Amino acid sequence: MYRFLKPITVLIFMLLCSCAQQVDPTADNINKIFNSKDFTFEFHPIDGTTKSLSFRVDYLVYQSDQPTVRREVSYEEVVLINDYIQRLVNLHSDSFTTENHSYYIIKNTAYKTTIIPDQEDYYFWALLKTLKLE
Repeated sequence: MYRFLKPITVLIFMLLCSCAQQVDPTADNINKIFNSKDFTFEFHPIDGTTKSLSFRVDYLVYQSDQPTVRREVSYEEVVLINDYIQRLVNLHSDSFTTENHSYYIIKNTAYKTTIIPDQEDYYFWALLKTLKLE
């Protein structure tokens, strides 16, 4: 019986270590995530669906209820997305919760932050249209 305990303990330890650390939505923390050049930007509208933009070096992967889009990302698009995220950080409100408001998650393997902005959802849809993803 005890010989099974050691592998289970190691597995639990590995799972705990692999979880991303939750950090506050500050510019410094988001820059830590961006510096990895391998991160995901998720949008969680109030309707419970999820749309995500993942970045792997110079590639963008867009996942939604439509077919996945994979393509190179241009410098101009990176600047646009960075500006959008910076605006979200500036509009973050601690008075909202993820249960009653749309929110964003930015994460990589080490860090994860949740932004709940005081902003309408249509700005995200406008971003997707500008990036020609929807």
